[in-house]
Amino acid sequence: MIRPRAKNSRGVGTLQYRGSSRAVPPRRHKNGFSRSKWNVIKVILLVGGTALFLGLFLPHKPEETTSSTSATDHVDHNVPKEDEVKSPDLDTIKHTGEEHISTARTLARGVSGLPMEQTPALVGASRGHIECDVNVDELVYWNDPQGEADRNFHSPFATQSTSGKTKYITFEPDRGGWNNIRMNLENIFVFALATGRTLVLPPAAPLYLLNKDSKEKHKGFGDFFPLGTDEFRKRVPILTMEEFIVKEGGADGQFPIPEEDVKKVIASSKECDKRAKSDMACDNIWDWLEKSAFVPQFNSSTCIVFDEEKFTSGEISTENEKNSKDFCAPREDGIFYVDSNFEENQMIHFKNAKGWRIMSHYYGYMYFTNPKIFNYFKRFVRDFLHYHDEIYCAAGKIVLALQEEGKKLGFSTDGEGGGGFASMHVRRGDLQYKKVKIPAEEWYENLKDTWQPNEIIYIATDERNKTFFDPIAKEHTVKFLDDYWDYAKLGELDGNYMGMIDTIVASRGRAFGGTFFSTFSGYINRMRGYHGMSMKDSYYGYLPKKDITHEWKDHYSGTTFSYEWPDGWVGIDGDSEPSKDKF
Repeated sequence: MIRPRAKNSRGVGTLQYRGSSRAVPPRRHKNGFSRSKWNVIKVILLVGGTALFLGLFLPHKPEETTSSTSATDHVDHNVPKEDEVKSPDLDTIKHTGEEHISTARTLARGVSGLPMEQTPALVGASRGHIECDVNVDELVYWNDPQGEADRNFHSPFATQSTSGKTKYITFEPDRGGWNNIRMNLENIFVFALATGRTLVLPPAAPLYLLNKDSKEKHKGFGDFFPLGTDEFRKRVPILTMEEFIVKEGGADGQFPIPEEDVKKVIASSKECDKRAKSDMACDNIWDWLEKSAFVPQFNSSTCIVFDEEKFTSGEISTENEKNSKDFCAPREDGIFYVDSNFEENQMIHFKNAKGWRIMSHYYGYMYFTNPKIFNYFKRFVRDFLHYHDEIYCAAGKIVLALQEEGKKLGFSTDGEGGGGFASMHVRRGDLQYKKVKIPAEEWYENLKDTWQPNEIIYIATDERNKTFFDPIAKEHTVKFLDDYWDYAKLGELDGNYMGMIDTIVASRGRAFGGTFFSTFSGYINRMRGYHGMSMKDSYYGYLPKKDITHEWKDHYSGTTFSYEWPDGWVGIDGDSEPSKDKF
């Protein structure tokens, strides 16, 4: 049974160990014990009580182990049988909340860590916390709060307009699957933060394949990310489309809606449909914004460069120009330098249509010539653009259960609370790249050397017919999200969370095998990187790309979306570019 976490669990102990009742001897009665006998009993009670006290409260030195993971790195749970998933006994978890962060949960994250003297941005930072009825803080890779330097950072590219009025960014969400939407959204948020603009969120709308909530088909980004926190909005001010229309769409606003369009724009302002003939069509909003805003021809072939000197004076140093061209190659003809003239536009609208779609990871699409500034934005994405706690809470319970089972088979976790099982992501649905949709026999043959004997394999997949995986199940115990449906109470959550939960669970496997071209698999690898897991333990089931993550290139094409690379996470807590010898 999973025990509810004590309300004070962010302190230094749990309630069951905070108090002890005193053994008070009974009063003597007639014909009772003699005084001498009672004295003997008191001595026995005193000695026994002292031993009990020492056993409960004094720290224990862990036994020596030949494993590379220390005994204190793994939480001791009762292991459920392999053929049944039971709620693990979590009474033995001693480290919770801040105590856990201050001991096992240091700020440096394994392979991506740097000495504190090289990470001044982390001064004053602490690892975040997940609100959950079970301690799942091992899943936290973000800082909350951020360090003092990050809290006080001001982008050199954020300037007031000459009119003194608020400047905005509006955008149309990507029309692809969730991880394509997320990838595009990261670009938008970084651009808004860099330019100091207020970001206007689009109306809630049906999102491709996120249609599992029968009560509410329209989804906004706040349904998945914690965008409403004070710390987030200090960095990126946010308005809903309704709020924006009230503030700026009237006759006295910066962008008045034409009288003939007012009714249909307002009808689409809270929720909108992609169907053009709908009374609340999203196009009602997009048409008005495109007419009112500056719409740059940004797409995946563009390379956006932020250089402080270029921004203020129009000049750029020879070194920074060369670095920009190297970063942007082969998109050199598409280099766009953000300058003060560009920043004078009161509203910039990111269109999403053929010729305007941005299918690129933000750290490969935008380039800040100052690595200190670039790393700030990478930390922003890591520390703020993570899923809601309830998503992580459910995923954490599943990770704990898998590690329970793995421990029974002799597998331990690493210092960041990962491992104890291996994981895969097998995309079987509408992926357009047919050559990577291989049979299960091929998955097994291509990845079997990455798995340890008897290791549990957790498979994140959209394949509904689980017999597809029988060739793997013959050799390993395989687990799926459905196996933990009741255990993690997944039925009580928004059905659209399931893919996100799958992502988190798969990211904690000791070794991971993904589907090449899938941004779902790519994001799993980035999460692994945030935790300090080496990319040399990540693979792809498609044999020609099996080891592609084992090389860290000097430059990547900005149009690369098919996988992620260490520029997004290694060394980002420092102020300089990291060496590429450790990833």
